[in-house]
Amino acid sequence: MTALLLLLLAAPDARVAAAIDALQHDDSLKVRTQAAIVLGQRGAREAIEALRQAATSDDSAAVRLAAIGALVKLRAKAARPTLQNVREADPEESVRAAAKKALDALGSSGVRIEEPTGTASMREPMKAALATRLRAMGFDIDDAGEVKLKPKITVDVSHDGGRTIIAVKTTVVVVDADGHLDAIDGSAKATVNGTLPDDRLAATSGKVVDAALGPVCQDLAARLGRR
Repeated sequence: MTALLLLLLAAPDARVAAAIDALQHDDSLKVRTQAAIVLGQRGAREAIEALRQAATSDDSAAVRLAAIGALVKLRAKAARPTLQNVREADPEESVRAAAKKALDALGSSGVRIEEPTGTASMREPMKAALATRLRAMGFDIDDAGEVKLKPKITVDVSHDGGRTIIAVKTTVVVVDADGHLDAIDGSAKATVNGTLPDDRLAATSGKVVDAALGPVCQDLAARLGRR
């Protein structure tokens, strides 16, 4: 009995395990292709990692295409970094096109923004500004998002010659679905005549924080595939 027939006839509970094994190890591209299709049809989210590997490294374009299709069926947003790499680097135009369509179908990355650290008075304004900018770029802000952001804000207020100087530094540490870390820094400064009362100082500082986050969010969007 062929490996393909064994895969198709396996009991439902055993079929997923058999399909993952076939996708990773079988010599037949036909069997590997069918395995990817079965995993998508079965809703086998435990196979996402194997499908991601197949989408990038299988020798057969047919298998890579089947793996991409399965990832879409599984709504595997965690696979977005893999699909972005395939879209840019796969040697076959048809596979690159399939990856692009898959990214469109999966939609934007879900983003979870953790509580900022740093200057206490500007933590909430930073979180709010970050969320507003990312939503405007098409990201879903979600406590269950697969991309985690760890923001830090430092605000320094000084006075010189009757002027108030507000200097802001921001850092956003990005943790993607694979646990990879990246850090994006930003900064901005504003100089205002006079000594600002507390309410105006807070409002002006918030605007400087938002300005510092502009380039940070643009960089973040590019890295997460939202240009």
